[in-house]
Amino acid sequence: MIFWIYNLALLLLSPLVALFVLYRIFVSKKSGKAWRDQLGFVNIPREIADKKPVWIHAVSVGESVASAAVVAELKTIAPEIPVVVSTTTQTGRSQAEKSIRNADAFIYYPFDLLPCVANSVRQVNPSVFASTDTEIWPNFRHVLRSRKVRSALINGTISDHTLNGAAKLPWLYRWALGNMDMFCMQSQEDAERVISIGADPAKVTVTGNIKWDQALSDLDGLDIELLRKRYKIAEGTPVFVAGSTNPGEDAPVLDAFLMARKEHSGLRVVIAPRQIERKDEIVQLARERGLSSSWRSQPDTITGKEDVLILDTFGELAKIYALAQITFVGGSLIPRGCHSILQPITLGKPVFFGPHTFKARDVTSQAERAGVGFRINSADELGKQMTTLLSNPEKLVDIERRCHDLVDANHGAAVKTAESLLSSIIRQ
Repeated sequence: MIFWIYNLALLLLSPLVALFVLYRIFVSKKSGKAWRDQLGFVNIPREIADKKPVWIHAVSVGESVASAAVVAELKTIAPEIPVVVSTTTQTGRSQAEKSIRNADAFIYYPFDLLPCVANSVRQVNPSVFASTDTEIWPNFRHVLRSRKVRSALINGTISDHTLNGAAKLPWLYRWALGNMDMFCMQSQEDAERVISIGADPAKVTVTGNIKWDQALSDLDGLDIELLRKRYKIAEGTPVFVAGSTNPGEDAPVLDAFLMARKEHSGLRVVIAPRQIERKDEIVQLARERGLSSSWRSQPDTITGKEDVLILDTFGELAKIYALAQITFVGGSLIPRGCHSILQPITLGKPVFFGPHTFKARDVTSQAERAGVGFRINSADELGKQMTTLLSNPEKLVDIERRCHDLVDANHGAAVKTAESLLSSIIRQ
């Protein structure tokens, strides 16, 4: 009955769905390259489909990066089994192709319309499907169950938003989750939450957060001396790195930097905006405060004498944290939910974040308990606490040790997840 209600609703909404698809293709261009796959016309090499691959779905950029660790473990344990990776966005696809070097094919995830889903699943012909975080599209899970394909949620986390949605449509979530075979959750709290919205407790396990493992992989080839030369930051220069800042966060970061620099005159700040096109905006904010700037996209602007270095390029933030004594991660002073704090912690750096951490609830709580993460509510708090830490090198050494202990305690989620997926194939 729920199946028919859901699809009748989609049918009634089909004119709006069609307009939405056309908008994404021709106006926003977000589906300009993806629409054929999203409609179910997937091009999979026959030799892969015949081998019943593992299908990993990573929604967008962050999930694409995290999924790389699981794919690497799958190919290490069972290299003969192909892996197909899907994403929802074009930026996610680009990041997946850069990060996931072991995948055998990349595709886009279909719209949750029966013909699109059925055609896509038929062409990929997977042995098991696993999506990251909270992707539980009902028709897709239903079709997987009807074709006897094992269905999993990996690196699962249940946000407050998902809980609210489940409270409004409990019957829909119970149906969707009832079509799934395995829930590999990030934490015990996430496990309890997914059970509360309809998952079978016997199918739920806690495997940890695979982003901890990927944070280590992101640092492969780290060369600190090369970084110092590239950014003209001399050894011994105190550095504050503010990563993944959003509009509304750069000004507080600069104000905190100015406050800390009153006592630490050599301090420099690196700002890596989440939206790299905001470089000019940050330059103007710095200029209003009497600060000079340089930016990575034009290396000749970097002289080593400027106050602010803007990292307006992709793929370099993870390693530049290595030059910092103090770090801040954005998306947290504004209600975005907080971006990843794992990379600075992996490098042994104290990390500050604002009050809005609902998307990183478990990780920020772990960091606070371990004494390596610090929640602040304003530029004034950030500036004062930065100043205190920079004045206490023994404390920074202790934080570095605590960071490494925390990373060690969380290592291994990717292996557990890969083993769980492969065991589900054996049970078929």
